[in-house]
Amino acid sequence: MAKIADILKIEQDRQEPEKWNVIHLFKEGPFWHGHEWSAWLIKVVCYTEAVREQTKDKKVLRVIHKQISKNEATYVFVGFQIKSLEKFIPQRQSFSQPDDDHIDITIELPTPSDGTELNYERLQQAFEKWKSEQPIKTDDNTQSETVSVPARSGHPHHEMAPRRLTEIMSDILAWPIEQKTPLECINYISDIKQQLAALL
Repeated sequence: MAKIADILKIEQDRQEPEKWNVIHLFKEGPFWHGHEWSAWLIKVVCYTEAVREQTKDKKVLRVIHKQISKNEATYVFVGFQIKSLEKFIPQRQSFSQPDDDHIDITIELPTPSDGTELNYERLQQAFEKWKSEQPIKTDDNTQSETVSVPARSGHPHHEMAPRRLTEIMSDILAWPIEQKTPLECINYISDIKQQLAALL
């Protein structure tokens, strides 16, 4: 998997017109991730609300806005399962695969409604405005999304309070795994394992 610094360097290289409409996707486990400008293209051009409403499950594609470690700078990304590529990027002009963990998809940009021509400055401003509107994810947000289980007192074998199996299954079915990072998935699975252990 590519390092985030390398991905962000690729995303910042957008000055030439032939790069304005390219979506770079990088594989992370069973997911494709699109960062920065690519995430913006997916959300505002490809998987718009109108497109989402026409899908069978009307799945929301959540934008993650994170702070770069030990740095005040931030980046945004979206993620979806590899098998869902056609769903989230239904239209494309061309497709290339620089390597096994990276694909580039060229899409058609919409014509501005005011009849003016697109330029880099205009697109950059639109991207920056969209990015600034995405809430920054903090550790507190991450904690609130994981399943919390109250401590069980007086039990010699388990520190976790048992829940009904149907409740755990409902949580698993409702949890949006395709929108989570690998670390969030690992933490979630760990929580679920502890809850299942408390039932045994």
